[in-house]
Amino acid sequence: MAGNCRCWCGECSYRTAWLSEEESAEQQARHFAEHHPGVAPSHRVEFRAKKHEGAGCVVVVALLLLLLIVLATCQYQSGSASMPQLDAFRLRG
Repeated sequence: MAGNCRCWCGECSYRTAWLSEEESAEQQARHFAEHHPGVAPSHRVEFRAKKHEGAGCVVVVALLLLLLIVLATCQYQSGSASMPQLDAFRLRG
């Protein structure tokens, strides 16, 4: 199973695979010993972003679209019956 951590070498473009934090540090130490002997180890640690559960934005957009359709349908149906009343009100006002 893939981990959530990888190390990038500070001296070259090497990076470990996604491993646990311990495994990644061990692999990085081995890399330094083999490829950069006598150089003080330097590296950057990267943590994988957590996956977001659920659909999030898609659900919100779908609900808003559905609400818009319902409101437009209701306004259209009620608007055709109430238009004469609105015109009569405007003429009086």
